Amino acid sequence: MKLIAILKGFFSKNQSSGVLLILCVVLSLTIANSPMAESFQALLDQEVGPYSISMWINDALMAIFFLLVGLEIKREILKGELSDIRSASLPIVAAIGGMIVPAVIFSLGLFQYF
Repeated sequence: MKLIAILKGFFSKNQSSGVLLILCVVLSLTIANSPMAESFQALLDQEVGPYSISMWINDALMAIFFLLVGLEIKREILKGELSDIRSASLPIVAAIGGMIVPAVIFSLGLFQYF
């Protein structure tokens, strides 16, 4: 019962999803760069239904993740801390830069082949 109370307390906080995501990334990177890498890749290549686990992660789970991110951003813009244009300007500029800078880097790398 105490473990359930601890988990409820952890997941009731806003930061819990970010902490969980970081822990999963660290665990995955550790496994992928260890002697267990081949077993890890074999697990990802296992078929579940018509697709491999890797495809399920890349297509289904990532789509759900970005849907939730979009819904959270919408909520913040409508009722949260980003409802004021002054407070929303930095995240908007950062998002635009996050799309433009990789495209420019890719384009610069691509032009060397023409």
